[in-house]
Amino acid sequence: MNAYIISIVVAVAILLIAALISTSIKYQGGANPKDPAKRKMVFWILMILAPVLTYVLGAFVIHPNQTADPIAYDEHLQALPIGAGIAALTYIILGVVLSKIFKNGKIGNWF
Repeated sequence: MNAYIISIVVAVAILLIAALISTSIKYQGGANPKDPAKRKMVFWILMILAPVLTYVLGAFVIHPNQTADPIAYDEHLQALPIGAGIAALTYIILGVVLSKIFKNGKIGNWF
């Protein structure tokens, strides 16, 4: 259960970082602006970071004591890949929602 909560919190936090970075990228004028591609690249690079950071936090920082409760530790390690998947899905789903809400803004360039 801890791994799933961590995954959602990490996904939302990284999505907020992606939104901050995307809004800080300035508009470019001209016939062929490169700023939408930069925002899209930031979104997808941070999407890769969400499940990786979830897994690393769950495996090395927030985990039950292996010697005190080996069963809880094993269950936690089994939940980490699922938590990483939840982080990726949460990130993408919330990213799509934010992209549709702010479709005329800078965040609307994510997809």
